[in-house]
Amino acid sequence: MTTKTATKQLSAIDAQKIVDQLESKAAELAASCAADERELASISFEAHASEDQKALARLETIKARTVKREMDAKSLNAAIAEAKRRVAEAQAEEAKAEQKRCAGEARVIVDRIDSLFASADLHFKQAMDALVAADKRIAELHQLGFQYPTSVQLRANIMYALETCLMALPKYLCDELARSGVRFLAPHQRRTFSQFWSQMSANLGREIANRLGEKPNKEVA
Repeated sequence: MTTKTATKQLSAIDAQKIVDQLESKAAELAASCAADERELASISFEAHASEDQKALARLETIKARTVKREMDAKSLNAAIAEAKRRVAEAQAEEAKAEQKRCAGEARVIVDRIDSLFASADLHFKQAMDALVAADKRIAELHQLGFQYPTSVQLRANIMYALETCLMALPKYLCDELARSGVRFLAPHQRRTFSQFWSQMSANLGREIANRLGEKPNKEVA
């Protein structure tokens, strides 16, 4: 009963090392064959022309070695071909393993992006709802006789705050927005919603206090 020996799966690097070693042996064998061919011309003449016994013996040695080297060369060439096949096989397996690794990482990333865009939808809606609600409250202030901030002032500051937010997006999106007319703001123009409103709120607070007849707080020296 014969048993099959499991062949160890080589890495592409290890398989290539074997190819290099075998090709080095093949090169050495080719060099040795070339040396024998050079000697063969001289020895053959002496052996056949003058029937020199030493030359005849040497010729037989070279002939026997030539036959062996031909078999060795065939064996090495077959081994090199198999080693190269294993290099290609190992490279394919490693590429497949790398592809699977990348696919596994991609799945995790896609799941994260799913949650990020869902978060973007939620927070954009909350932000838009908040802006719409703030606009309604300011309209109520106008109805109560407070003209500050005016629609022009409010619109300008809201646009500055929106554009400031948009400037944080990746460059390719900023470029696309710029083609649609969105401005790239200078540093002194950039602001958040709470920054511009805190100033407006302070001004409104003073006007409300004045209408209520409240005395302004004296600053402590």
